Amino acid sequence: MRFFRYLSMCFLIAAVPSAFLVAAPQNDADSEEQTSRKPSATLEPGQAEAATTSGQEAVPTPPTHLKWSHPEVEFRGIWIPIPKKDRGVSTQTLRKQIEAFAKANFNAVLPVTYVRGYASYPDSKYLPQLPEVRGLDPLGFIIEEAHRNGLEVHAWLEFGFYAYHTPDATKDKSMGPWLDAHPELLSVNADGERYIHNPAWGDFYSMCPANPRSHEFLANLAVEIVERYPVEGINLDRIRFAGAKFCYCDYCKEHFKKDTGKELVPFAKGSVYEKLFTEWKRRQLVRAVRTIRERVKAVKPNVALTSYVVPPDEKDDKAQPWDLWARERLLDGIAVSMYGRHISESARKAVTILDRDKDLLIAAISCDVPTYVANIEKARSYAPMGQITWYSGEVMDDLEALAQGPYAKPARSPFARNAETTSSVSVPSR
Repeated sequence: MRFFRYLSMCFLIAAVPSAFLVAAPQNDADSEEQTSRKPSATLEPGQAEAATTSGQEAVPTPPTHLKWSHPEVEFRGIWIPIPKKDRGVSTQTLRKQIEAFAKANFNAVLPVTYVRGYASYPDSKYLPQLPEVRGLDPLGFIIEEAHRNGLEVHAWLEFGFYAYHTPDATKDKSMGPWLDAHPELLSVNADGERYIHNPAWGDFYSMCPANPRSHEFLANLAVEIVERYPVEGINLDRIRFAGAKFCYCDYCKEHFKKDTGKELVPFAKGSVYEKLFTEWKRRQLVRAVRTIRERVKAVKPNVALTSYVVPPDEKDDKAQPWDLWARERLLDGIAVSMYGRHISESARKAVTILDRDKDLLIAAISCDVPTYVANIEKARSYAPMGQITWYSGEVMDDLEALAQGPYAKPARSPFARNAETTSSVSVPSR
């Protein structure tokens, strides 16, 4: 009941040996409000390509009217998803891409390591390897090439609590390798529905984000990666609930009542009990990130922990407490979605939400909008820690503009190892 009283007070305040040829999920289709195909829609890693219209203009040269600033320290990352089957990327092509990113003065790549319920790297203790790359090690290859070109590598756990994706759950009875083995961890909504359907991207299954066993699963994957590979960071994704109607699994019902004294039933929208449920879910996700952080830092304290998060207007629907993660300094950087053509509104809201912890803000921006290059300079006004670009498959046409404009001069990553010691990473302090 103490928890209930505390919350009540709060309410009154992402083939063959020569190619990595695999199928990519249409990342993150759970949000009903993100089904729009307009390029201005709010997106996440993996969604931008699907939302781009064929008539969208390109940005072959940097805007001439802008004056570029050139921070000496700034994160400049780019997500590298698994390529689609019809867009196979050979090792030679991938090598040239990474060299091009370095030439354009990016300083980090974020390759996918956990996607559609599979590990992209071989011999995981927890998941089978993605069938299309079985026997290959794309992560190891990317790390070798990135480090050869002076780029950091931050391993991207794309699917987070989302354990599986299928185009049509009515034709695919699997819930993915992990949930097939652990069905008790399945997240269900208030109507008992077992998967998240979106007409544009298909169906997703999620683990219960509140269950500590789900937290341990992601922590185990992160630890496995940092123990096996020389990465500079771990980039989390989908550390959230699927929506306001999730989760009503047995675990959530039992523990919500235990913590608040209230039966977990569908609550009226906007009611004090709906707010109570949202705040309870937020607290479970604080526990999740704390678990991951403690496990990773215990193995390699110098590894940076960052996360992609939904934009300000969606954080309550997903119960994603990136404000609390920042307040407790559980993350070393928070990449807030700013995927629209115009990022100022989302950026301002993010700064307001983070308040004194705004030093952790990274702008997650899309190269699939015509304002991409200009948005980098705009982002610097709000998120001095830097930017992460979605995504490697579509940015190649923008590299010259970047190298002539906002990335004309190199910048050191804020997570770069201190020159005097290799045992720590410079992490921003409050």
